[in-house]
Amino acid sequence: MTRDSIAEAAARFARDIGPHAGTKAVKGRAARRRTRGHELTILHDEGLYRHLRFRSPDHSGYWFDLITVPGTLVFQGDGDSYVFSRTEDMFAFFRGSSREERGINPMYWSEKLTIGGRNSVMRYDADLFEQRVKEYVVEAIRYGGAPRGIGKAVAEMFFWGDYSNEHDARRMLESFEYDAHYLVSCSCGAEAKLPDYGEVVTWRGRHRRQAQDGTHHKITDRRDEGFRFHDTWEWSFSDYDWWFLWACHAIVWGVARYDEAKQTAEAVAA
Repeated sequence: MTRDSIAEAAARFARDIGPHAGTKAVKGRAARRRTRGHELTILHDEGLYRHLRFRSPDHSGYWFDLITVPGTLVFQGDGDSYVFSRTEDMFAFFRGSSREERGINPMYWSEKLTIGGRNSVMRYDADLFEQRVKEYVVEAIRYGGAPRGIGKAVAEMFFWGDYSNEHDARRMLESFEYDAHYLVSCSCGAEAKLPDYGEVVTWRGRHRRQAQDGTHHKITDRRDEGFRFHDTWEWSFSDYDWWFLWACHAIVWGVARYDEAKQTAEAVAA
């Protein structure tokens, strides 16, 4: 998970629901909490049994509901739905496990999904793929494990390759090879670095013809695969789906709006 993806989801959520614009409380189950975009309608509020609806009065875009029963919270709305289960009061759970930064904890919360689990909210990210590959190359260059020109070769791989989906991205990575060559050497001390095996055969014949000294020349060769990406099966190129991050922000925001509406209603009643 990247910090950028959390920040982007937070910014998008704020744009989609509109900024907060004060409090307006009404007694009863139709109590409303107005913003310049979404407003809260409390459809049901009886202990741990709650049904909250957040929706703009002007349109139905990006509406969402928060529904709780003991031990479970359901997020449903203008996209995929999610069911979380952890503690008796799930509002208390989300209040207590929010991140201080950006207010959400998607890694922990995704583990509490009852349908599909964590993997159901992960998506391949082409930008993350490119970032991870470039980080690997930078490290290889830094510690002397990459040949000259590798940066340009990788840039060309990205330019010509198709990595719009994970299958093609992994295939592109696994087939990448740069500076592959043959190392050929003779017992007399002669050696060469050659680009293909045809050059090796040519070198062998030429060397034997030139070495007319009556001694035995033992020639060996081996292939060096050059620079390749190793153990890429361990690499993850997935990040949280933007809608799941949006939903996480919506839950935190929605619970806070509910808490404020309840406090306002109590103050009015007093």
